[in-house]
Parts: sequence; structure tokens; C-alpha cells
Amino acid sequence: MLSVLFNSFWIVGLALLLAAFSYQYDQAQRLNRPLRHQLRSSSFTLVAWISVALVGIGLAGTSSSIWETILWIAFTLYCVINATGGWRSRQISSEDLPSHGN
Repeated sequence: MLSVLFNSFWIVGLALLLAAFSYQYDQAQRLNRPLRHQLRSSSFTLVAWISVALVGIGLAGTSSSIWETILWIAFTLYCVINATGGWRSRQISSEDLPSHGN
């Protein structure tokens, strides 16, 4: 039962990454922008880091050796740190936006 739980983490992570990439691809087509520029947006990078962290959790949980588990946990922590940094920078930049009120 536990392996099903950990396998679901990496499957959901990859599905989320694919959905985010597909959405950004569609937006690039609609806005007539290069995909490269669209993928550099803070919304995509935040979702990408979260997605890869979910994949890391799944792979850490399904690893067969301790060194492999340690490696995936370290990778997951790196992704979480980057996602947290991206989320904080989005919060700061949204606070800097001028209000539209009088």
C-alpha cells in the first residue's frame, strides 16, 4: 500500500509538469511569443519546482537502497527550497504593484 502512495507522488508530479508545460505552450501560441520566454515566467518555474519535488518524493519512497533514498531526499529539498524562493519572490513582486484604487 505504501508503494502505491509513493508511486502516486511521482505520477502526479509528472502530470502536473506536463499540464503546466502544455498550458504555457498554449499561452505562447496565443500571445505569439517564443516558448522560451513563456517558460521563464515565474508561474511556470514555481509549478515546475513543485512538480519535480513531487517526483523526488515519489522516487525517494520507492528507492531500494539507502544511498539512492538520501540522494532523492536531497534533490527534493533542493526543489522545495527553490520553490519557496520563487513563491516568496512572487509575493514580494505582487506587493510592489501599485493599487488600482483611488
